[in-house]
Amino acid sequence: MTKVVLFDGKFRPDRLVELPADDQGITTGLTCFETLRSYQGRLLGLDEHLVRLEESARAMRVPYPGAELLRSEACDAMARHGGDVVVRMTLTRGGHRFVVATDVGPPPASMRCASRTFEPPPWLPGSVKHGSRAGSVLVVESLGVDEVIWVDRHGFVLEGTRTNVFAVKRGELYTPPLDGRILQGVTRGLLLSLAPVHEESFRLDEPLDELYASSTLKELCPIVELDGKPAAGGGPVGQDLAARFRRLVAG
Repeated sequence: MTKVVLFDGKFRPDRLVELPADDQGITTGLTCFETLRSYQGRLLGLDEHLVRLEESARAMRVPYPGAELLRSEACDAMARHGGDVVVRMTLTRGGHRFVVATDVGPPPASMRCASRTFEPPPWLPGSVKHGSRAGSVLVVESLGVDEVIWVDRHGFVLEGTRTNVFAVKRGELYTPPLDGRILQGVTRGLLLSLAPVHEESFRLDEPLDELYASSTLKELCPIVELDGKPAAGGGPVGQDLAARFRRLVAG
């Protein structure tokens, strides 16, 4: 895998960096990040990602170096890599930043998921894209699935550990509302701009015609298994939305 690493604005050809041992990004996980990808040499949704990163940095009390600097470094990393890439920008409480460009692969054809109850605490709302991901990583690994979907104590869908969730009911699209408990996904926002979508809560145990997870790297991906049983998966409504998204990124 080709990997380009910029650390505090400097290109590191050996991909090695020196981070202070007392940086709270390491000691307590106080970091925030964004992951984006390019299509045909253009970083999709770069402005939206930078706005969200600034908001997350403010919530995490992490120094934000400015949108123009990060924009320049993201484009530099992409150019050094060549071709289409995944770019991850990470900011630490200690004031350091990583911009890493790696190879991008095709989105998955489908996903196997499980559901678990979880609601983010008010002091770290779900709208913040922070780097304290241990709980999310471990629950996915322990259940042996591709993704875990969080539901609230009433059974209403919130989001996945790395994705937003869409469903089709009675031929119409639904996705949970932005109520402070979920991330304002950039791909989610693009999908909402392409078709009518009800931003309303729904449950996984109600009749669903189609079920999807969305993210930068998954685009709009059918969920074919849920809690060890067959799930609604894809269908004509989601296929049409996915086709519109592909035409958007191709343009």
